[in-house]
Amino acid sequence: MSLLSFVSFVLSAQKNQTLFQELTPAETCVHFENKVLETASINIGSYDYMYNGGGVAIGDLNNDGFPDIFFCGNDAPNKLYYNLQGLKFEDVSSKAGIESNKWATGVNLMDINNDGWLDIYVC
Repeated sequence: MSLLSFVSFVLSAQKNQTLFQELTPAETCVHFENKVLETASINIGSYDYMYNGGGVAIGDLNNDGFPDIFFCGNDAPNKLYYNLQGLKFEDVSSKAGIESNKWATGVNLMDINNDGWLDIYVC
């Protein structure tokens, strides 16, 4: 095998390798879409950060050893998904009482009161 053939083989092999694979909501059970609806009073002219999105935080909220997902939305309700392992999640938003129709711009997880459980801070 010539050097040119070898380099071509290595480069073509690298092109076929990917680090990530797209999974559908049907596969993961994560259904979240942060729709932003412009109105006469809420628009990019009156709110500079309108299209920056809500936010996402990942952490083990139920202390089972697996990272859970919290989404906050602008015009979409907040969502909390517990990790069931194997890239499958359960929407526990209603059970957790975190659904809100208020505009959110970010979320952070931290153990603010040092009780060993992550707390959710939504902006």
